[in-house]
Amino acid sequence: MLKVAISGSTGRIGKALIKAIGQNEDFELVGGVAGQENQNIGKDLGEIAEVEKIGVPLSSNLYDLSEEIGVLIDFSEAKFSLKAVEYSKNLHIPLVLGTTGYEDEDLNIIREASQFIPLLKASNTSLGIAFLKKIIDLTSDSFSYFDNLEILETHHQDKKDSPSGTALDLANFLSERIKGKDSIAIESQRTGDTAGEHKIILSKEAERIELTHKALDRSIYAKGALAGAKWLNSKPNGLYSMSDIYS
Repeated sequence: MLKVAISGSTGRIGKALIKAIGQNEDFELVGGVAGQENQNIGKDLGEIAEVEKIGVPLSSNLYDLSEEIGVLIDFSEAKFSLKAVEYSKNLHIPLVLGTTGYEDEDLNIIREASQFIPLLKASNTSLGIAFLKKIIDLTSDSFSYFDNLEILETHHQDKKDSPSGTALDLANFLSERIKGKDSIAIESQRTGDTAGEHKIILSKEAERIELTHKALDRSIYAKGALAGAKWLNSKPNGLYSMSDIYS
């Protein structure tokens, strides 16, 4: 049984992770952490996720977490997540990093940490996005036929980073595979409680093709993160992506 702790336990994905771990006998939740200002500090993680209590309180300090952690999963905010990176590096704990919104300097810190620990950085932990990238890899030679290529992404109204990390990752992924395409336009929408939708739009004259990934429930991100945690636990130090899991 893999012992897991969650950084960013009170966010939408953090709560989904608490529920997913409780439903999967391959994992045990041994800790959770959030910022000092969080009003849930000290509460049971199960209570926070609106399931039965599990006897594990929410902490405000990563170093208060159990020393038995097998993998730390972070879905917090960019600056807070760098504390998780430092903590994992210092204690040699594999880290699944699902947070987005990093600056270039932050990415350098993450890359440096991956020299000391197995680190899975994923702007989107769903299987569907990994599959979408495989489709792009198989068909990217034909993309030059189209006159216009853009990405439309939609998320819940409280999402802070815009464009989303997934949209930026897809744009970069596409640019690397399409000759003569240095930048790809991204349109971002924030509305309601949308779990996440990313649409790649290819158009030429009177033709339009749309490749869409739509998250119907946030549990897909939690399940993908757990798959990543299980896979990462046996890997050597290095920087990994979700595509490495499904390759």
